[in-house]
Amino acid sequence: MNKRKRPNASYARACYFPRVVGLLLGALAVGSVLWPMGYGWWVWAGLGLHALVWPHAAWRWARGSANSVRAECRNLLVDHFLTGIWFAAMAFALVPTALIFTLLGMDSMIAAGRRQFQRGCISTLAGITLGILLFGLQWQPNASALQVAASLPLLILHPISVGHILFRALSQLKRQREELAHLSQHDGLTGLFNRRHWEALVKTEFARFRRTGQISTLVLIDLDHFKAINDAYGHATGDAVLRNFAERLRAALRSIDMPGRYGGEEFGILLPNTAPKEAGELMRRLQANMRKQPLYEKLPVTASFGLAGITPDVPNHEAWMRLCDQMLYRAKDRGRDCVVTAGDSRPSPLATQMHEPGLRNDMPVIARVLSGLSLGHIAAALFDPSDRLVWANDVFLQLYAVQPESRSFCAIIESCYERKLGPRITTKDLPGWIEAADTKRRSMPQRCFAIDTVDGRYFRVDEVSFHDGWLLDWWTEVSREQALLLSPALTQGGSRSQPLELTPMSVLADLADLAEASLAPPGRVTARQPLAATPAPARPAPAAATPPDAPAPASQKKPHRAI
Repeated sequence: MNKRKRPNASYARACYFPRVVGLLLGALAVGSVLWPMGYGWWVWAGLGLHALVWPHAAWRWARGSANSVRAECRNLLVDHFLTGIWFAAMAFALVPTALIFTLLGMDSMIAAGRRQFQRGCISTLAGITLGILLFGLQWQPNASALQVAASLPLLILHPISVGHILFRALSQLKRQREELAHLSQHDGLTGLFNRRHWEALVKTEFARFRRTGQISTLVLIDLDHFKAINDAYGHATGDAVLRNFAERLRAALRSIDMPGRYGGEEFGILLPNTAPKEAGELMRRLQANMRKQPLYEKLPVTASFGLAGITPDVPNHEAWMRLCDQMLYRAKDRGRDCVVTAGDSRPSPLATQMHEPGLRNDMPVIARVLSGLSLGHIAAALFDPSDRLVWANDVFLQLYAVQPESRSFCAIIESCYERKLGPRITTKDLPGWIEAADTKRRSMPQRCFAIDTVDGRYFRVDEVSFHDGWLLDWWTEVSREQALLLSPALTQGGSRSQPLELTPMSVLADLADLAEASLAPPGRVTARQPLAATPAPARPAPAAATPPDAPAPASQKKPHRAI
């Protein structure tokens, strides 16, 4: 029982020493007034019991209580009552009475605030009433030199002792607040920032980029096949791997870098004032270190890294994180244990095994839906997360003049650029143009814009990204004037920046609606009826006019736009 109540006695223990000191010094001040008044022995016995016995009795009373704070408030009311009796016995001597009442009122305010002070005043009045009944009503406010001298120790020492207690209490409160703040911002297992606080830091860094334009890079890391480690070696080993990886991160990063645990076996790093190229080199050094020194007792553990530098094309911090997550997904798709940076156009090692553009034999229903798009003159193509071409209809293959060896979006664009076919690309920095296109596509799950082709036609183009790939389709031919009006409006707010819950099947359903609309008889109204994509007569492309969504030349130093 005593062990269970011992934590509740901390407040009573803190009040014990000040009460002992305060009552002894107060008895000295009261005695200096009572001595010339000639009171009998019983008065001095009562003063001795109050000063020498009551502090210890109050301590034992509060220590045995289930609520030490409430018990101390009760003890303070007893102090007020007994002090009121001595006020009447002293004939209300001005200096000792005012001093003792002020210090006792201060103790009540510190203990429980204004309501406790009010109760103390009422208790003091009750004590004064009893004192008047015992000693009679007397009035001697004048203070002698002896009374002033006897009151000085109480005036000096009691506030100092109370201040010391307050300092200790405030110091403990400060430590507790710091511990709570640390717990609310850090992960308990690894000691890194938790996801909520780390995402707040990413948001703050994005706002700083908007103000200053200083580059930063975001990194998402996933430990490969971590579930297999837990299943084979147990969760204790898995926890040790996570802690060791967190230590490895802290050792490799600067003091201004901000690592965090994103969830499970995923980690995030915010690298201020760091370009993506430098961040990639740092992650590759970390990757090499993990191969050279295993994270746990010669247990090989690898990791996949996704990196995304912040650019003006990224609309908000959620899009920045989504872009980085896409890069991590691309790293996993490339076989894991690799570093992938946004704008990296290197093909996946798996691309060498890819068949020519076409549908798998086990997808007859999807094949029939997508093949109908060709009848509606809608150019469409599906790409996987590594930008490898999964499927394209004949209209797309002809429009982009896709070669058999072109197995990725990057290879298709490079072929069009070299052969002057398909979409018109005026920039001289093709790798930068492709990187900007990749960044914009992955930061905006759905966007629509207008582009022109080398033969002088203009098209409205849709790009839709989902969790395991993205879709590119040209479904409306427009005039040059419409294209010039379309791209600025969409650039100012027409493109979505919120994440979409899309799947390949939902995208295919939308494509089926487009195909049905394009094949509808004249006069029939459908929900999504595109303009007829009939071939337009070839027009020479204007030399100086470039559609708003086409990339600017490198000399203009403007961000490139993706097709």
